[in-house]
Amino acid sequence: MEFTKDFKIPDPVPQAGIEQAVKLMETGRMYRYNFHAEFEEEIDPSELDDELATEVTKLEYEFSRYIEHKYVIAVNSCGSALFMSLKAAGLEYQDKVFSNAFTFTAVPSSIVHAGGIPIYLECNSQYLIDVEDFKRKIKQHPDAKYFIASHMRGHVSDMEAIKKICDEEGIYLIEDCAHSLGAKWSNGKHVGHTAKIACFSSQSYKMLNSGEGGFIATSDERVAAYCILAAGCYEKLYKKHLARPFNDEIFEELKPYVPNFSLRMTNLTAAVLRPQLGILDEKINRYNTLYDQLAGILETVESIHIPPSLDRVKRAPDSMQFNLLNFTKSQVDQFVKDTAVKGLKIQIFGRLDNARYFKNWQYSFTEMPELKQTEEIIACACDLRLSPSFTTEDIDTIGRIIKDVLKDIVGETNQALSSV
Repeated sequence: MEFTKDFKIPDPVPQAGIEQAVKLMETGRMYRYNFHAEFEEEIDPSELDDELATEVTKLEYEFSRYIEHKYVIAVNSCGSALFMSLKAAGLEYQDKVFSNAFTFTAVPSSIVHAGGIPIYLECNSQYLIDVEDFKRKIKQHPDAKYFIASHMRGHVSDMEAIKKICDEEGIYLIEDCAHSLGAKWSNGKHVGHTAKIACFSSQSYKMLNSGEGGFIATSDERVAAYCILAAGCYEKLYKKHLARPFNDEIFEELKPYVPNFSLRMTNLTAAVLRPQLGILDEKINRYNTLYDQLAGILETVESIHIPPSLDRVKRAPDSMQFNLLNFTKSQVDQFVKDTAVKGLKIQIFGRLDNARYFKNWQYSFTEMPELKQTEEIIACACDLRLSPSFTTEDIDTIGRIIKDVLKDIVGETNQALSSV
C-alpha cells in the first residue's frame, strides 16, 4: 500500500483572485496606497469596487470583520507582525520575552529582531504552555514583562489562566495565531481576543495562502496607529486605511517617533487572499472532517497518543500531531523512514533538522536552555500535514499505512525481546 499524493502542495488561489491579480499586474498598481480615496469614517468597502488599487484596504476591513477585532494591519509576514507588535508594546533592547519552547523558529526570531531576549517555557503533554512552568519562570525572571503565547499547530493553551497571571504580574500579552485562524472558544469567540494584540499568517501552509503574508489584529487604537505607521504608512496615508481608528490626532502625535519598517502587504498579495476569506469557514469544516476521521483511526492504536484539546476550544486543524508511546529514538526514526517509503511525509519535532526544535535556535541564547519536559515530549511527537483536497479514501489509506508500519515495528521489537 502506498500514498501517492503530495502533502506539500498548497491550496490553489480562487479564479477571482487570479483575475484581480492579473488586472493589478497589467496596470502596475500593486502598491497599497496607489488610489485616490481617503476615509474620515467607516464606509462599505463595496463602494471602492471601481478603485482598482484598494485590495489591501478592503482586505484589512474584511479580515477585521471576520476576526471581530476593530483594527487590522496587513503586512508581509506573521513574523513581521510579531516584531511590530513587540515594538508597539514598548519592548526595548535586551528586554526579556516569555514564549513557548514548542513553536516555530519565526517566533523567537521576531523577539531577537525586536531586540529582545526569549525566555522559553515548557510545553505539557497536550502541546500547550505549561502554566506552572510559566509561574516558575516569572520568579526566575521577574524583570520579564512581555509574553508571546504561540498557538503552535493550532493547539490553544489555557489563555484564561495565562491572562490572569499576566494581569497580576504586569506582563504584556501577545497571541501568535499563525496556526489558529478559525479556532474558536466555546462561547463562539475567535481565538486571538485574550491578548491586546493577535498576529495571523497567510503563508502557504496556513488556512489562507498568499505565499507570504500576515495580519496584526487589535482593538487598541494606539497599538493600531503605531503598527499602521511602522508597517510603512507615511505623511497622511493613514487616511487610506478603513480598519483603523478614525482619530487623526493619534497618528500625528505618534508619527515623528515611529520608525518606518517598510513591511507593508502589497495589493497583489491581498488580491489573492480576499476570495479565500469568503470560503474560509467551508475550508475549516473540511479540515475538521478530515482530522476527525484520521484521529478516529489512530486512536485505536495502543502506541499512539493524540493529545486532547481543551474542552472549551474548537480547533481548526490543518495538520495532525500525535506521540509515539514508549518508543526509542531508533524506533521513531524507523517509523519515519518506513512511512516515507510508503509515501507519507511525517516529521518529528525534536530533531536537529526541524526548525521547530528549540535546540536549533542558538541565535537566541548564549547558554542552552534546560527544557527536559519539552524535550521528552517532542522527541516522539509526529507532525503530518493534511490537505482539504484529500478524500475520505485518502485518509483511510494514510491511517492504514501508519497502523501497518507501527504493527511491524512493535512486532519486530516483541520478537526480539522474546528471543533474548
